[in-house]
Amino acid sequence: MQINVVFRHMESSQTLRDYAEKKLSKVRASSEKIIEVEVIYIQEKLDFIVEFLANYKGHTLKVIERDQNAFAATDLAMDKFNRQLHRIQDRSRNRKHAPSV
Repeated sequence: MQINVVFRHMESSQTLRDYAEKKLSKVRASSEKIIEVEVIYIQEKLDFIVEFLANYKGHTLKVIERDQNAFAATDLAMDKFNRQLHRIQDRSRNRKHAPSV
């Protein structure tokens, strides 16, 4: 899985980059079929916006979270990202093993 971290309207921060990669490493272990994840940090006045864009088995996952702390916004976005990923994984598992009528 390739991880791209982009900073818009703010200075590049190695700690935020490492934090995002650390959080995404947990996802990497559970799902090998994620091709690429792009993490975008945007600063608007006092808020930080974190966007996760990922490609997984033909699906595009997009998560946007806003908070006054960039690390908190990353945590919130990661929780939402995990929920979306598990929902897609459950749907694909349930369709494969549907009972025949």
